[in-house]
Amino acid sequence: MEHQTQQPEHGSPLVRRYNVERSCIRCHERKVRCSKTVPCSACLRAKLSCHYPGPERTKRRSRRHATADPNLTPRLERLERLIAKIPKQSSQSTDYDHDIISGSKSVSGPSSRPRLDASPKASPQEGLLLKDGASTRYINEMLFSSVLEKESELQSAIDTPSGTTPESRSTIMGFDGLISNPLQSAHDVSSFLPSRRQAMLLWQSYRNNVDPLIKVLHIPTLEPVIFAAINDIKHAPPDVTALLFSIYFAAVTSLGSPETHIIVGHDRQSALQTYQRGLEVSLHMASFLDLPTIRSLQAMSIYQTCRRNISGGRSGWTLNGLLIRAAQSIGLHRDGEHFKLSPFECEMRRRLWWQIISTDARVAEDHGILTGGLDSFSDTKLPANVDDSDLYPDMETAPVSKAKWTEMTKFLVTAEMNKAIGQISRLSAVGLNNSDRATSLEQILDEVKTSIESKYLQYCDPNIPIQRSAILLARVQIGKVEVFIRRQKLKGLSWDDSAAQAACEQTLSLACDTAVVGLEMKTDELLSNFFWLFSSFPQYHMLTYILWHLCVRPEAPGTERAWDVVNKSFDSTEAPDWPNHGRKWNVLRKLREKALDVHRSLPAKGAHEGLTHPDAPNLHCENTGEGTFNIAFGDGTLWDLDSCFPNCAVFNSVSDIDGWNL
Repeated sequence: MEHQTQQPEHGSPLVRRYNVERSCIRCHERKVRCSKTVPCSACLRAKLSCHYPGPERTKRRSRRHATADPNLTPRLERLERLIAKIPKQSSQSTDYDHDIISGSKSVSGPSSRPRLDASPKASPQEGLLLKDGASTRYINEMLFSSVLEKESELQSAIDTPSGTTPESRSTIMGFDGLISNPLQSAHDVSSFLPSRRQAMLLWQSYRNNVDPLIKVLHIPTLEPVIFAAINDIKHAPPDVTALLFSIYFAAVTSLGSPETHIIVGHDRQSALQTYQRGLEVSLHMASFLDLPTIRSLQAMSIYQTCRRNISGGRSGWTLNGLLIRAAQSIGLHRDGEHFKLSPFECEMRRRLWWQIISTDARVAEDHGILTGGLDSFSDTKLPANVDDSDLYPDMETAPVSKAKWTEMTKFLVTAEMNKAIGQISRLSAVGLNNSDRATSLEQILDEVKTSIESKYLQYCDPNIPIQRSAILLARVQIGKVEVFIRRQKLKGLSWDDSAAQAACEQTLSLACDTAVVGLEMKTDELLSNFFWLFSSFPQYHMLTYILWHLCVRPEAPGTERAWDVVNKSFDSTEAPDWPNHGRKWNVLRKLREKALDVHRSLPAKGAHEGLTHPDAPNLHCENTGEGTFNIAFGDGTLWDLDSCFPNCAVFNSVSDIDGWNL
């Protein structure tokens, strides 16, 4: 091969090493004709260095490195096949789904960490539940969970990030600025603790007054942990410390001010603030938002249920959203059997999940919000009707519900009614006519009444306080559902129909009966240990119905009793030592004032005629000619009341389903 060398005006010598003439690099990039001399004429004119492609060839890579791992190629090919199948897969029949659900092992070898497999028969995909330190992590993103399922060595990457130690986790962004004050030392909660003697008295108060109603703890296994933490708080894990403070908070919530002062030496409000602060700091130390555990979720669930007694503000509703997201992140909304958890662990997760969603549904009512039924995207089973003594960590078979009263019976009455109410809520949203909807709703109601009676209520002794509370609770919730279903039948009917008037009067009587039972739960001395919870939840739904009825038919049969129920309910709810129920209660207070105005304006006249009584200040009623009365109360509020059951636009957010859950 002939070499031609020439020194250009600028730059180093150029070497031409091909016997095939080619354009220089600059001409090739500019896509112009090249003279192919060295240097070329174009580069000479531009006074630039002229370079031609050199003789170097790309060095061929050895295939030995690519095949060093004999498993790598088939693993890559398998992953490519899985990815290729994703757009075309059937929801139940593809190999991809089979691989995900069956939990087959990775070809790279056995897992280096525990894997909690999904159920072979479950549909849709169950996802994965992976250990993450003391916590767990739930993952159901299709591709990501498949890769983690098959490539077991990647599961370790889910754990603590590189360079982050457990000790440093408490300093990362957690509850700072949200619940706990970042200026507060996150390493010393001793200033918030009661003495050991006080702590033991508070624990006993919790067991007597709170645990029978909120069965999220397994007392036999937890009690040694609690006493160990009381005795040596410095060596207790942060999530156990948080649980301890939530127990103190709940115990004080269940006590009156005199009892609180006797036990802890402080007034009730000061004690609540102290233990709430200790809980906040402990949750921050436990990195609750990033690493929720069963213990920290139990702490938050107990706190949220009891907090409603102290405050009805929206912060409680917001905090419950965090609690639900944290519960979902560890897979509580999926039943533990999918992941082959132990029977004991499955039961404890079920208790916790159903307590969380029951509390959420009830707190939502305070703000006129319908949650849509959190159980609709959950397949977590109801816990078994057994006592704590029937459960133990090493049990190998799932417990069987007992046909008797147990420590879980009251809890299950609430959970089953909430589950039925979720079904009714979703059914009410579908496009059925009033008759078909009411028939379907009645069928659900009949089924749940039969179930509650046969499984639980027939074993309740009304002379035993906690069992008596279960009976009354079931009557209140069933009564609320019945009032709602009667509403469906009454919509669109006219007052000229005597049958409709009779049905409406029966519905008023049923609403009053239900409200009276609700009052009994808050005033019966046998239930005094539980007043703290029952006083937290006014009968919004029943009182709204009764007051609307009193506005529309102020002199109809049964109104005298209705006013008696309303007055007693208001007197009870607005007692000085009972909770402040916030803005929604203010709405009911205003509605009561309007009903009183209508009542006072009708000394001896018919309901519709009397609405225009000249002595009624700022009050005007107009018959629209379609069985509907528009009552203007003089303050800009327009009440569009249906002739049989009012459908007031102002109260759309608080009508129908809300107010059912207790």
